[in-house]
Amino acid sequence: MTVAPGRAARLAGWALAAATAILVLVNQREVGIARDEVVYMQAGARYADWWIGLVTLRHGIRAASVTAAFGGPGPTDNNREHPPVMKTLFGLSARLVHGALGVDEVTAYRLPSAVLHGALVLSVYGMVLELWGAAAAVIAAVLLALLPRALFHAGLACFDAPSMALWFLTVRAYARGLDRRWPWQVGVAWGLALGTKHTALLLPFALGAHYLVLGAIAWRGVAPGLRDATRAARARAFVRNVLGHRGRVLASLAVLGPITLYLVWPWLWFDPVHHVRDWLAFHLGHVHYNYEYLGRNWNAPPFPWHVALVTTLFTVPAATLAAAVVGAGVWIAERGRAPGAPALLLAMSAAASIGPFLLGTTPIFGAEKHWMPALPTICIAAAVGAAWAGRAAAGAIERSVARRVPETAAIGVVAGCVALAAAVETQLAEPYALTWYSALAGGAPGGADLGMNRQFWGVAVRGELPRLAAEARPSGPTYVYTHDASPAWGIYQREGRVPRTVVDAGWEQAGIDRSDLAVVIHELHFNRHDYLIWNAYGTVRPIDVLTADGVPIVSLYRRPSR
Repeated sequence: MTVAPGRAARLAGWALAAATAILVLVNQREVGIARDEVVYMQAGARYADWWIGLVTLRHGIRAASVTAAFGGPGPTDNNREHPPVMKTLFGLSARLVHGALGVDEVTAYRLPSAVLHGALVLSVYGMVLELWGAAAAVIAAVLLALLPRALFHAGLACFDAPSMALWFLTVRAYARGLDRRWPWQVGVAWGLALGTKHTALLLPFALGAHYLVLGAIAWRGVAPGLRDATRAARARAFVRNVLGHRGRVLASLAVLGPITLYLVWPWLWFDPVHHVRDWLAFHLGHVHYNYEYLGRNWNAPPFPWHVALVTTLFTVPAATLAAAVVGAGVWIAERGRAPGAPALLLAMSAAASIGPFLLGTTPIFGAEKHWMPALPTICIAAAVGAAWAGRAAAGAIERSVARRVPETAAIGVVAGCVALAAAVETQLAEPYALTWYSALAGGAPGGADLGMNRQFWGVAVRGELPRLAAEARPSGPTYVYTHDASPAWGIYQREGRVPRTVVDAGWEQAGIDRSDLAVVIHELHFNRHDYLIWNAYGTVRPIDVLTADGVPIVSLYRRPSR
């Protein structure tokens, strides 16, 4: 039964949201710059300048100015292949928070993702509070905040964690909109989700399926009274009760969703049909980057159907998964009892997010970041499971020793154990969370032994920068083969993490031949870079190896002739 939360309960949700955002901001300080972030930062700065110029009347709305900031003839010009909502927020944050308040540049760019992750925790907390009570709400919020991979992605100026947040905000707005006269929130939320990442196009499959299930439930109550009705009357009743029982929700999605996307994306203001087609065509024909899975490098379909399932199994804390299994059992046992079928909605949301990766043709190069909208469902199920286990434990103790045990205390003990286990795994994972794997995989060493991907985007080089700076020549330039960290090198120099005299030597063989120092980021398909360096330097011995829980992730070589 849905209950109205009290003031103290609402304040607790805001406190958990704020704590989560702060946790993200603190954690990201040690996380390296992903190469995709550099592209989004640059594009976001242009987008923000365009909007600031529009508001301050420095320019009007003309096709030429919109194209110069948001589009272009090429498929990746001004990063037009990705919607602009988060990039615009990144740019505005950099202009206002970094420029006006003096917060460091990278943190300013990453701030919107952190804030939105806090909003996700608040939304999850609010939904669970209304449906399953305060204890489960707190547990769900804490477990969501203590997801190592999600915490990592939430600290980047990228789209994946924000996409998860806006996906769930849409799900919750839909659930609440079923009982509202004017559910405009669901359409706006979905429009913003579309404006963040194209994967939001999958969400209507979950919402539509759930909507039809509710319609079928309504039809079961109406159909017996229509046995003697004409076929036309039965057809009208079917449309009214199954297809149109909450028609305003569908209208909000169908009308306000596209309108919101159109309003936040100036590139669509001119020739929208052609531009939408270009946007979708880019992703339907997306390249397949290299990715290691179970000891093999994959860069073309067919991919194993179980990639998403196994990777999720190995990248969610083991205790959280165990509690989620219990919670799923509780939901199955209680099926049909909760008005609005919220557990079914959450399950369909997760299925819509993860389902395409079971086909064997969807690109897998980003692993869990692509199906992150499934994670809130897992955490909510875990909260329901932990709360049920606490109550069951209290009842079992009372029956065995004939002594009453407060349910709140029992739930606190069970939930505390689950949360503590998740916290330990999170602490072990950061700041190299892409190298971390859960206890089920045997941690980072177990993941490496199983042949799971160690990292991507070049973020791990951040931990090797102090040694690189120490190796710089006292005077004159020091040329470094920076490998996959090359796009971020200028930012590292601006931040003062490496001297400006430590210069990117260039790419591939020419860069190695020019370099004094060379970095190799350990991914299976990057092994050839080791061989190129060994041949050019005449040595196979690195001067330093950066590890995460004993797993090598970055090697640094120095040319002996220096």
